[in-house]
Amino acid sequence: MTTHRDADVIIVGAGPAGSVTALLLARAGVRVLLVDRHVFPRAKPCGDCLSAGASDVLHRLRLLDRVAAVPHARLDGWRICAPDGTAFTSRFAENAPGSAVDHALAVERARLDAALLAAATEAGAAFRSRVHVRDVLRDAAGHVTGIMTGSGAMHGRVVVAADGLRSIIATRLGAVRRGVHVRKVSLTAHVFAPELAGAAGEIHIGDRLVAGLAAVDGDGRCNLTVVGYAARYGRAVAADAAAFAAFALDSLPRLRGRLDWSALRDAPLLASGPFDRPVRSVVFDGCALVGDAAGYYDPFTGQGIHQALRSAELLGPVLLRALDGPRVTRRSLQPYAVQRLRLLRGSLALQHVIEAVVSRPRAACRMVARLQRAPSFAATMLGVIAGLHRPIRLISPHALSSLLTHHDSPEPVDDDVGRAVHGRSRTALFPRRR
Repeated sequence: MTTHRDADVIIVGAGPAGSVTALLLARAGVRVLLVDRHVFPRAKPCGDCLSAGASDVLHRLRLLDRVAAVPHARLDGWRICAPDGTAFTSRFAENAPGSAVDHALAVERARLDAALLAAATEAGAAFRSRVHVRDVLRDAAGHVTGIMTGSGAMHGRVVVAADGLRSIIATRLGAVRRGVHVRKVSLTAHVFAPELAGAAGEIHIGDRLVAGLAAVDGDGRCNLTVVGYAARYGRAVAADAAAFAAFALDSLPRLRGRLDWSALRDAPLLASGPFDRPVRSVVFDGCALVGDAAGYYDPFTGQGIHQALRSAELLGPVLLRALDGPRVTRRSLQPYAVQRLRLLRGSLALQHVIEAVVSRPRAACRMVARLQRAPSFAATMLGVIAGLHRPIRLISPHALSSLLTHHDSPEPVDDDVGRAVHGRSRTALFPRRR
């Protein structure tokens, strides 16, 4: 007896990874069913910033004009501020030759996700909201054949898990590799603050916390996100999230006094975390993981949306080839796993280095002071984080020369909040502490 199939491919989760995967398959004529437990548009805790490299992906997918048509802001770079107030600004236009990208987009996730979902359904993908997935269906050999929802079973040749960091599908498949090691909590608010809506986004590093600030449209709305280590701040967040956000922002020298607290009190706070959830594998017989369901990205890097889009772009063609065979197996999906690992290996290494530095205030101060005096290296690092360059460029002779060469006249901090630092040796990676 042949089981009725609801679709060739069932995709769980209609965020960027799920919608783009659905779009690519639907364009090729595959019968796709995209399901999500939410009704769109829906609020989503996120920094809302697409790295500059995401624009290249959207352009290749013929989606850039659609995304640029919704309210958004253009960010021409990032300003990184250390716990002691030392800061530097790096702009995409200052990047190494060969990159034509001079800005990144910041789009509220409710708008971005709705735009990508609309593109997928217009291409022919079916979408159902309010679908609560409880388990995966498997045959006697363990091959995934569909999903079990609150209202019954859905069958397909392939299931794609794009259901986020706490993926129910990844959990049911036993894909989660270990428990949480780095436990963080984030709070996100959208505030009307035209005075803070600058051309560059801002990242402020504090004592075991990081705050990000960026405009998300041209009308003065900004995304304000605070990420803190749960071991230190978890109880404070649970007791009074708004009070903790106010405390965190007041502890950061270059944010102190710049935001009207009434704007924060009136803005709903969206919480998220923890983020550390690696997986054993991203492919199984009859199933693939994509986006946050396939692993963790530290919020500091701002690469989450870019990597979700890029991973979906890799998965689509592999799925199409696999569907040509009699059965979609782990082996037929393995090229996606290999390509994804190749794509992410350098970024993961950089992520661990950044995590090690920003979690230690003194190290963060030394790093920012160093990058302040090595603008070429800072621009290269921004390009790597933004997805414009491969991480190996950070150890190129040009980049290392910028970082290590002695400069007689380093630029001082540009206002009275940070400490102007002069005449320190450039022969070590970080300036020595006095």
